[in-house]
Amino acid sequence: MFVEGKLKSYITDRGFGFIQVKGQSKEIFFHINDFPNKTVEPKIGEKLKFRIVEDDGKLKAAQIVRLDLKQSAAKAQTYAEPQVQIKQSASPRYNKNSRKGSIFTLLGLIVIVVLAVMVYGKYQDYRTAEQLKAQQLIVKQQRIVSEQREALGDLPAAVLSEQGQRNLAGETYNTNKPRSEKISASIDQQNGIKLATTQFKCDERQHCSQMNSRAEAVWYVQNCPNHKMDGDGDGIPCENDSRW
Repeated sequence: MFVEGKLKSYITDRGFGFIQVKGQSKEIFFHINDFPNKTVEPKIGEKLKFRIVEDDGKLKAAQIVRLDLKQSAAKAQTYAEPQVQIKQSASPRYNKNSRKGSIFTLLGLIVIVVLAVMVYGKYQDYRTAEQLKAQQLIVKQQRIVSEQREALGDLPAAVLSEQGQRNLAGETYNTNKPRSEKISASIDQQNGIKLATTQFKCDERQHCSQMNSRAEAVWYVQNCPNHKMDGDGDGIPCENDSRW
C-alpha cells in the first residue's frame, strides 16, 4: 500500500534521510538507492509517494515516487507538444514537399487527359476509314452490276446477283469479248437456270470435257464448287471448247 509524505531531511554525504508521513507524526527512513532519477538531488519539502517495508527489523521507505518531478515533467510535455506542432507546420521543407506533390499530381492529370484525347482521335480515324471502305465497296458492286447489265443485256436478278458476288470475291469480268459471245452466254445462262431444277446436279466432275452441254456447264459453274471450267474468272465457262 502506498502512502504519501514530504522529505523531512536528507544527509547528502551519507546518502540517506527521513520522510514525514502525511497525517502522522512519525518519520520513515529512506536511502538514496530507493529514489528514482538519482541525478536530481532530493529536496527538503518534496512530495513523495512510497511503500513502507521492513528491512532487518526496521521500517524503511521503498518504491519511492517523486510527485513533484512527475508533475513538472507532465507540464513540460504539455507545453512542448504545441511548439513541436507549430514548428512542423511552419517548416519550409514541409511546405516545399507539399507544393511538389501538388505539381506532380497536376502533371499526371494533364498526361492522362492528353492520352485520352489521342486514343479517342485514333478511334475516330478508324471508324472513318471503315465507313469509307464500306462506301467504296458499295460503289464497286454497283459498278460491276451496271457493267454486267450493259454487256449481257437483261438477265434474271438471280444471275446478276451471283455474278456480282463472284466478281466482288476477286474475279474479273471480261468486257472485251464480242457482243455475239456475250449474248450467247446470256442465253446459255438463262437456259441453265430453267433446267437447273429438273436436269442438272452437282457431282465430282470438274472439267468441260465432262459436261454434256454449255447450258450444263453454265449451271455447274454457278451452282457447284471445286470446278475448273472458268479459268479467266469471267463467269462464262468452257469458252475454248470446240463442241459448242
